[in-house]
Amino acid sequence: MSTIRVTLRNVDDDGKMMTKRYKHARAHINPTTKVLQVYRSDGPSLDDQEILAEFQPETYVCWE
Repeated sequence: MSTIRVTLRNVDDDGKMMTKRYKHARAHINPTTKVLQVYRSDGPSLDDQEILAEFQPETYVCWE
């Protein structure tokens, strides 16, 4: 697995963008809600996922 880097908008009082990193993680965007989910998977099933973070579409700029 790789490191997921999420760029968030207007997080601090100065309006600067902030970057969060999650090591050994994966990410996907829910096609219905557009929520970005960062997770670790312990197995092949969706039930085996540990959600590390969720971001609403208005809070993140990009992820890679």
